[in-house]
Amino acid sequence: MINESDFVALFREHHNAVLRFIERRVSDREAAADLTMDCFEIAWRKRDPRDPFGLPWLYRTARNLIANEYRRRDREGALWTHIEDHVRTLSSEAEPAMTERLLDAIRELPEREREILWLTYWEELSAAEVAVVIGTSEGAVWTRLNRLRSRLRPLLGRAAPTGEEVRDDRR
Repeated sequence: MINESDFVALFREHHNAVLRFIERRVSDREAAADLTMDCFEIAWRKRDPRDPFGLPWLYRTARNLIANEYRRRDREGALWTHIEDHVRTLSSEAEPAMTERLLDAIRELPEREREILWLTYWEELSAAEVAVVIGTSEGAVWTRLNRLRSRLRPLLGRAAPTGEEVRDDRR
């Protein structure tokens, strides 16, 4: 096994190159940073002094991680398409424009916020249950859910909610 100082040197030497390599292939900077760290985590686990590796090995590993990311996005995209189709089916025939505006707004939300929305309204989970699923606190779920409701409410053409409307009985 290579020692920690050798690995730190490898990281310092190649981190920026690997990050740029991934950023050019993944449109999301945060995802690129995460994939870069995943790449170096794999390098740490697989390090072997008999078979040292450098930038080409890191690029190959990054390429595999990028492919996994694309597959994950494809699966997620298919899931959201299925859910959107079902929402359109359930929505009122008299309000197709509102349904489309709402779905467009939901598509623009960050993935984590969409997930909170769908787990709450689609899967009918409580805030405590959503918190367990996404690995956060119940309070954070409530905060995000209330912000989401505030952002989406104008698309539904409703007046501002009363305090009782914002509170959810699924606690």
